[in-house]
Amino acid sequence: MITVLVASYNGSRYIKQQLDSILAQDERDIHILVSDDCSADGSGELLKEYEERHRDRVLVLFRRKPSGGAAAHFLKLFKLMAEADHSPEADHSPEAEHDSEAEHDPDTDHVPQAMPGPGSLLSEYDMTESQLARLRYLAKADYFMLSDQDDVWLPHKARMLSDKMKEMEGEPGHGRLPLLVHSDLTVTDEELRPIADSFFRYQKISPERTRLSQLLVQNNVTGGAVMLSRSMLPYLKEIPGVCLMHDAWLALIASCFGEIGWVDRPLYYYRQHGGNTLGAEKGDSLESVRDRVKDGNGARENYRKMFGQADCFYHMFGSCLNQEQRETLEAFIRLPRCGRLGKMGLIVKYGFTKNTLVRTLGQMLFIGD
Repeated sequence: MITVLVASYNGSRYIKQQLDSILAQDERDIHILVSDDCSADGSGELLKEYEERHRDRVLVLFRRKPSGGAAAHFLKLFKLMAEADHSPEADHSPEAEHDSEAEHDPDTDHVPQAMPGPGSLLSEYDMTESQLARLRYLAKADYFMLSDQDDVWLPHKARMLSDKMKEMEGEPGHGRLPLLVHSDLTVTDEELRPIADSFFRYQKISPERTRLSQLLVQNNVTGGAVMLSRSMLPYLKEIPGVCLMHDAWLALIASCFGEIGWVDRPLYYYRQHGGNTLGAEKGDSLESVRDRVKDGNGARENYRKMFGQADCFYHMFGSCLNQEQRETLEAFIRLPRCGRLGKMGLIVKYGFTKNTLVRTLGQMLFIGD
């Protein structure tokens, strides 16, 4: 089974097209969990209607207060999955799910006794007992996927990612590792007219760069392109205080404790418009380079978050890392305290380089300042 996690916020313009594309996948055993982040554009009513029509495959939950942004919303969704998966009260079978719906009023039967103690994300949602039972069932998925509310999936996306995942799981010693698979994508305008057939080529992304030292300075994983094995869930029980984006955090975990794979084909349409949290710009174009140099404060703020993310990762997982990984993280965290020559020495020694000369030169100018 595959559970798709959808983070919704004021997405009424595009979200129906997105959900339709997920339900139309040729991989049939797919269920959708939508978490709505206090939308104010009519998304809630649209999602309720959608859930009513597809009750066997779609669960919609509404947050009581804003999550804090797209990255926090997705990371909280993973924490929610981890909590629901380890909840002792649940019968996770589909039969129990339907029995629960038959015996309880979904509009009034709230169950505070099922809510764990302080720190639980279940308490951040308005949730009925029947919804909690369905949530626990979805948390038992073999694989998890993410979807931004304005994407449109090609019909074979889930199947091709799960085929790659099963191929990796079949390798000796990989069966229980936390695995991440991602794909290329097609960048489009608001009307789904292609801007770039390949995001990898458009942004000069190198998916083969999966070492910790490389991912610390340059994430190449896009959240909407991701599939995770359920072995990732134990690493997602705690939310970092700082992270660049949720996909960068997931990539660091998979790199250190499991493996990252990719499908070198575009498997969905990434809709480029003014409301995107992070847009797609052409990598290393003269205009983008000029903008980065001009906006030195923005580059420095990005590096500040990058070092904050590394520090969080070290304190959360340091005791689980091998010696080489610890040394790499410690060296990276030291970079801001070094002089220019010292920084360049550490960058070369540990491989904290980006995938093009232009990007690496830009890094030399701004990193740690």
